[in-house]
Amino acid sequence: MSDEKLPTSIQMMKYAGNYVKLEIDKETNQDKRWFDWGGFKASIDGYKGDDLIFDKFKSTIIANRESTVSTMVEKIVKFLVEALSVVMDEGDIKALTSTIEATFTNLKEKSSNGFLDFNKPNDRNNSSWKYRIQFAFPNPDLPDYFFSLVSTIKLEANVSSESEWWGLSSSSSRNFSTAINAIKLVMAKDFKIPN
Repeated sequence: MSDEKLPTSIQMMKYAGNYVKLEIDKETNQDKRWFDWGGFKASIDGYKGDDLIFDKFKSTIIANRESTVSTMVEKIVKFLVEALSVVMDEGDIKALTSTIEATFTNLKEKSSNGFLDFNKPNDRNNSSWKYRIQFAFPNPDLPDYFFSLVSTIKLEANVSSESEWWGLSSSSSRNFSTAINAIKLVMAKDFKIPN
């Protein structure tokens, strides 16, 4: 993405950040953050300007038996690319793959940035991480607009504690599954958070 569109992408991150909710998990008595998809979508639908346009919402669940982190990331990226329905060059796909894989193989470090949340239900042997991420890609048809994909990715595995997630590598194999929600938006380069 060009430098001139970076401030707009930051505006979208802040806008979407308004829909990250914090509550106490009744089961674990710990803070739990979650993305309010209903509120975010309603806000987009009710937006009156022409500098932010809803395109589509997609979700999927990818269930596997035994799989590596790298294989799961490839499946996540494939879904996101298809959800975008735009032609991305190999460099964009590689950057998307690298960003997601680096997150899931550096969870201890990355979890401090506020875009990741650990969850371990008391009655299950599995645990999960939920990752909130926003990507922006050029719009080849409209140079003053670009595509933005706001997504939540929940990666679950047969891992019983948070510390067992530390040190995963691309080749680490677990019984992974993932749930993904993604919304594709068209944004003008001068988009600002609505008041």
